[in-house]
Amino acid sequence: MALAQEELKALERALASRARRLRGEVSEKLGDAADDAGGMNAGGDYGDQAFASGESSLDLAEAGRDIAELRAIDAALVAIGEGSYGMCASCGEEIPEERLRAQPLALRCVPCQERFERQGGQQSSSI
Repeated sequence: MALAQEELKALERALASRARRLRGEVSEKLGDAADDAGGMNAGGDYGDQAFASGESSLDLAEAGRDIAELRAIDAALVAIGEGSYGMCASCGEEIPEERLRAQPLALRCVPCQERFERQGGQQSSSI
């Protein structure tokens, strides 16, 4: 059984709110990375430059993680709008409500997700 309409609306609002926060965090992290990169070119000793480089790399990694989550949120919002939210991307069956409540961005039912992970995250082709 799919999520009730009021649950979907609440989820949609929560995902949209999370997406707004993430966009702000990504912008901040990219700005921090640019500032850190500027610090690498400002002189100083190799230790200062290495520290600035490490900070910049960390900021970029965090921004990348947030961008990946944003993409997943955007895909979930599109699926909600299209009425296909909660359908397994692999087998096409409904993802159980319990899984969606625990992991709202889940793309697959548990058996298909386990199979996906055993394959190293590679999509298998049916062609």
